[in-house]
Amino acid sequence: MDLSIQIITLLFSFLFGIFFSLFVGVNYKIIYNDKKWIKLIGTFLVVLISILVYFVLLRKINYAAFHPYLLLAIVLGYYLEKIIANHFKK
Repeated sequence: MDLSIQIITLLFSFLFGIFFSLFVGVNYKIIYNDKKWIKLIGTFLVVLISILVYFVLLRKINYAAFHPYLLLAIVLGYYLEKIIANHFKK
């Protein structure tokens, strides 16, 4: 895989981490529903949709080659969104 594809993939994973953080915020509202089956189905769908979106788009970018540094980029994007959201809440 050449360098430009790796940079695009890394940027995509970072942005996906931000998207995933926002998506988990939506799931947070589903988790605290009173009905247990809504919690279960809602959480399952959020995880399934997130995984499918990530790997379908990753497949279009670099034929779904996953490297450990992509996981790090997702985690960094996730925490950066949390830090920015907490900063704006103040």
